[in-house]
Amino acid sequence: MTYIVLGIFVLVGIVSVFTIFSKEKDKPTNEEKEEEERPSDCCGAHEICEVELKKLSRKIEYFDDEELDKYKHKGELEYQDNEIEDFRDILYTLKKNEISDWLHSLELREILVPVELKSEVIQLLSE
Repeated sequence: MTYIVLGIFVLVGIVSVFTIFSKEKDKPTNEEKEEEERPSDCCGAHEICEVELKKLSRKIEYFDDEELDKYKHKGELEYQDNEIEDFRDILYTLKKNEISDWLHSLELREILVPVELKSEVIQLLSE
């Protein structure tokens, strides 16, 4: 009986190892992902170029956050808890690639992000 139980554990371990290795082998590397997404006429600094072009743009893009316009010219230390939650609710509905565009939009609209949220924004951007 002991040999049967031990055999089952060994078999489960072997299957687990093979499953892990097969998943790792199927995952594309970061370099492969970048090559797939990069246009053929890309200069190699595609992300940098795109970000710089967006920063040059003065067109305000809204992220379903028009209610934040009431905080124009408010200091980053002057927000109440419920006002910070307004920002947080919008921040956590954004996709990772939209966060920097949202921050640029707030900058153009002269809206400062509450200081309490800055560490959360940085953490989301670095993930």
